[in-house]
Amino acid sequence: MNPTNQFFYKRTEVIPPSADGTEQVREYIDSFNLNKVIRSVEDSDGTLIVLLDDIHQRIEAVPIYSKQNRMTGTKNQTVTYQSQIILKGEDIKRFREACGYQK
Repeated sequence: MNPTNQFFYKRTEVIPPSADGTEQVREYIDSFNLNKVIRSVEDSDGTLIVLLDDIHQRIEAVPIYSKQNRMTGTKNQTVTYQSQIILKGEDIKRFREACGYQK
């Protein structure tokens, strides 16, 4: 992996309130390879959705229900996924600069 192709961005996650009711936010630094970006879409809330060229399949256990709506077992189902990254604020500006975007 060539580190110059990696784009690092900040991802925040809200941690459920503790016993005293205070809500905390945890920050993570994630990255993705700029060469894998196939599309970006600006959303109405000001975020930027980045789609990566990494379509892959996973096998997941899916419940089977009877006519009485009782779970009777599970079956394996193949589900197709594609990574979707949401950028916010300053990370959007840095991403566009890294991709050579000019106004």
